[in-house]
Amino acid sequence: MKLTKVYKCTGKLSAISYQLSAISYQLSAISYQLSAISYQLSAISYQRLAHAKRTAFE
Repeated sequence: MKLTKVYKCTGKLSAISYQLSAISYQLSAISYQLSAISYQLSAISYQRLAHAKRTAFE
């Protein structure tokens, strides 16, 4: 009887661990997407700065 309880508890902990791993993976994916957006915004900002410098010298 005690062994059954141990297996049930272990199963629940495994399920929770799996869910936390899935959440962690999703957060990593979101972090990666935010980094990509940040990189794109930096590129746009750099292009605008370069354009502003070009128009200032013309």
